Amino acid sequence: MKAFKIVIFIFAILIALGVLCYFFPKKGIKIGPFDFGFATLESVLTNKEQAPKLADIDTVKPMEEMLKDSLLRAKQDTIERYLEIMHNHISRIYTPEDNPDYFNDFFAKAKMARANGRTIRVLHYGDSQIELDRMSSDLRQFFQGKFGGGGPGLLPIVQNVPCATVTQSSSDNFLTYSVFGPGNRDKERKYGIMTKYWRVQGSGSCHISHTRGNKVRLLLNDQSGNFEATLKSDDFEETKSCDSIGGFHILQWNLPSEFSKFSVIFKGSADLYGLMVDNGSGIAVDNIALRGCSGTIFTSINASLLQQSYRQTDVGMIILQFGGNSMPAIGSEQGIENYKNNIAKQIKYLQGIYPNTPILFIGPSDMSKMVNGSMQSYPLMEAMVQAMKEAALENGAAFWNIYEVMGGHNSMLAWVHEGLAGQDYVHFSPAGARKIGSHLVDAFSTIYDYYCVSQDK
Repeated sequence: MKAFKIVIFIFAILIALGVLCYFFPKKGIKIGPFDFGFATLESVLTNKEQAPKLADIDTVKPMEEMLKDSLLRAKQDTIERYLEIMHNHISRIYTPEDNPDYFNDFFAKAKMARANGRTIRVLHYGDSQIELDRMSSDLRQFFQGKFGGGGPGLLPIVQNVPCATVTQSSSDNFLTYSVFGPGNRDKERKYGIMTKYWRVQGSGSCHISHTRGNKVRLLLNDQSGNFEATLKSDDFEETKSCDSIGGFHILQWNLPSEFSKFSVIFKGSADLYGLMVDNGSGIAVDNIALRGCSGTIFTSINASLLQQSYRQTDVGMIILQFGGNSMPAIGSEQGIENYKNNIAKQIKYLQGIYPNTPILFIGPSDMSKMVNGSMQSYPLMEAMVQAMKEAALENGAAFWNIYEVMGGHNSMLAWVHEGLAGQDYVHFSPAGARKIGSHLVDAFSTIYDYYCVSQDK
């Protein structure tokens, strides 16, 4: 075909598409159960939907910096300034009834943890947004800098997703039981603190390196009374065994010096719930990433086992970060209401089995999909975020709004453009995760500083 004919053909196609854009109904056409839509001519020619400039977000000072800039002459002035910022800053944590003292009990325990020889745990459950220890590592660094402690915290026996904090491998003879996703199901629902467990029958091993710690705890249920575990690290070797059959148990090794790598050799029959790798007393932040999870699984875990796990490991705070996996499947306001009710049910379930413990729900980030020919936020994104906020606050949990921190509607476009999110328009890049993590740390740092000021009487 000659060149001029190709050019004529291309122009004809463009004109036809333009005519279709102009005359196609903006609300689309419904044929049977299917809805058909087409980009409007206006959106094609003008790209009407514009993402907010990330620079506009970056001009907002962190809460701590704003407080340092203030000239505060008296304690009451200081408290009022803290409250003003904590109630209005973009990075703020919303608390039930705007209670600024919501985390006070946690802070009190954290301050005394090192002196009392305790390790207070912060459990960070979330979907794939927290894989690779993202966000959890920022919180861990902050809390351990304030209150002491060290180490990567709770680790699975079998690590299926690489972790930025440690290097881990295991033998291939474990059976995985999980409350959702790949794995076997347990009729008694005894999945444990990580929402899954690994069954060893006969022998098995787990190897961890590139870490720091001096205390290792194995969480397990001995099935037959013949189970033993041996920890090996450089010149250290010690074997532990259970003193009874069945139920939740903890085997603990206290090493004489800090280690960087170790192995645990298992013999016998047991369900293994995870390894806690800590360094000194203080705070541990446990990253429990659940790829593909909607966060509606906790009511499917045995309450007694979960309660024992939380009590015996000294859990001081629970963070739930979900919503992103459910957004693509929700197509109506009723769907959002149903999901809200299910999340509220999870919060109340955890409060029932482990009361007087702060729960922070972190809502979904902005997410984009193709709408009328351009990438835009999911149409029900704001309604979803608002529903998650209500589910938390109405049921005694705090709420942190990533969507708001990012910049709101269509902010994901700016984050992708700046290299802070991936081309899937859903997940943060490592740089973006660090940026979000720094906002969350800023929020907690300000609340803790307020706690210190308000308690200084």
